Amino acid sequence: MSNQIMQVVTPVLNVVIVAILGYVGQAVVKLAPKAIDLLVSKIGLTNYQRIKAIASDIWNIVEEDGRLGKLTTSKIQAFETHIKLKIPGITDEEINTIRQAIAGEFNKNKLVIEKAIDYPIKEVRVEPTIKVAATIDNTEAPKEG
Repeated sequence: MSNQIMQVVTPVLNVVIVAILGYVGQAVVKLAPKAIDLLVSKIGLTNYQRIKAIASDIWNIVEEDGRLGKLTTSKIQAFETHIKLKIPGITDEEINTIRQAIAGEFNKNKLVIEKAIDYPIKEVRVEPTIKVAATIDNTEAPKEG
């Protein structure tokens, strides 16, 4: 009798297991692209953070070279040259974006210097006034000295 029960239950269990695996398989197929996108975005973020760390070090080197008078080109050109040596294959657009991001962080606590050309100073004319002290009877007070 137990053999007959096994013959009936085995096909039913097989159908149930295949149905469950089919459902799980569909869910995996739906979630796989999202998981891959998440992985790629994490790799992309890690790559961005690595590039930004390298670029930040290069920025500090260029700033120090500028402070010491060692630069033979502009800071921007020096930054671009150094970063292309350290990160082969980086595009000019990526360099510009990362440079602006680092410059923003570097300069966030510095005062903004406005050009006098953009905001011309109006001339103000000041004329000195001389006040004479008077006594109660409206006569001039004697001068000291």
